[in-house]
Amino acid sequence: MSDDPMVEEFFSEVNDKYYPQVMEGLEMLEGDAVGEGIEILARPLHTIKGVTGFMAGFEPASHFTHKIEDFLKKVQADEVESTTDNLTLLSRGINMIFQVLEQLRDGDVDEEEQEEVLALITEASSSGQGEVEVAGAGVEVEIRDSVTVIHVKDPRVHLEPQFKPILSAILSVEPGDAILLDLAEVLTFGSTAWGAVASMGTTFKIAACSLTPEAKQTIYAWGFDSTITVYPDVETYFTAQ
Repeated sequence: MSDDPMVEEFFSEVNDKYYPQVMEGLEMLEGDAVGEGIEILARPLHTIKGVTGFMAGFEPASHFTHKIEDFLKKVQADEVESTTDNLTLLSRGINMIFQVLEQLRDGDVDEEEQEEVLALITEASSSGQGEVEVAGAGVEVEIRDSVTVIHVKDPRVHLEPQFKPILSAILSVEPGDAILLDLAEVLTFGSTAWGAVASMGTTFKIAACSLTPEAKQTIYAWGFDSTITVYPDVETYFTAQ
């Protein structure tokens, strides 16, 4: 595989760009800046997952990175508690992504170690579920100038009960019609929730406004602004129409 120009170009990007970014993020995980560290880690992992998915022979790396990325999102959304053990496990999984890449290039893959890490991640993820029931505060919907404005009432939108009402409100709109998410009452909006909303952005014309710095950082870090247009506030949105 090492003779493939695409592979060599990818590994050059990994060594020069993605690995340094990941090391910076991991250093923050080991300190007190867990949230900031996760935000830094999000983009290179997402890119590695996507690129390796299209590289012949490197699909296992994409699959493994996808599992680690999911665990990262759960820690970010507080679905998995950010204990020392869980952060150590996350760091181990992230470091192993680069080991898997090298092993695939060399043709010597250690699947046993991968399975061990993924089993530990599954255990850590399941142990944090079902202990707390989260009830979503829901949404309020109004029609203004032919735009469906969805006012989100939850201060924190991370888990399914919190973002499901948003999806339901979107699905009640005709495909192609304009939708504005008003997040004035929202403090944090997790990557899982953004991903669920962004996945509908190809069918519906979705915009969001009044984002806190934390919510804005998440949507840009994960690239969800590609299907969700961001505005400072409601009035700015309607002025721009």
